[in-house]
Amino acid sequence: MVSNLYARVELQLLMNLTAKAIQQPAERIWTLSSADALRAYATYTNRHLQGGASRQLLQRMNSEAYLMGCRLRRLFFVCSNKAAQRLVVKLYRHIGINMQFTADDELCFHSCYFSRFYTPAVCRAASALDDGIIRGITGLAAGQLHFSQRITEGCSCCKAVIKKEPNKNINI
Repeated sequence: MVSNLYARVELQLLMNLTAKAIQQPAERIWTLSSADALRAYATYTNRHLQGGASRQLLQRMNSEAYLMGCRLRRLFFVCSNKAAQRLVVKLYRHIGINMQFTADDELCFHSCYFSRFYTPAVCRAASALDDGIIRGITGLAAGQLHFSQRITEGCSCCKAVIKKEPNKNINI
């Protein structure tokens, strides 16, 4: 079992990269309980993305998240696609998201803590972070995560596919 401290540090790193991307001060959440830290991050992202996200902001969020994903890939010595998938699943579990890869390029998010806080528009904007982190960990420099359904839009789960063709614009 992972320590609560590890999960809170992981969440603080996510807070820091999000704050940097949206050019707002980060909140210190690693000292909170795991549940309070998760709630604080959800509230923070919801508050800052509620008004919408420009293409420039989505690109910045995606770029910061991609760099974080690449750092995590190196930190955990990820050398195969299966190892990358296992790392993604474990990291997401720590932040209240139960997901799995149903194929090398297909994902199913069975439940998501953030769906209680996010509107569909906030969820779409926050997905720029998912795209970057997942591509960074899996070593996919070009491509994009495309969602076909979302919990925040009334579906029972989120489904996404990683399209491997290069795409210059974030269109999640």
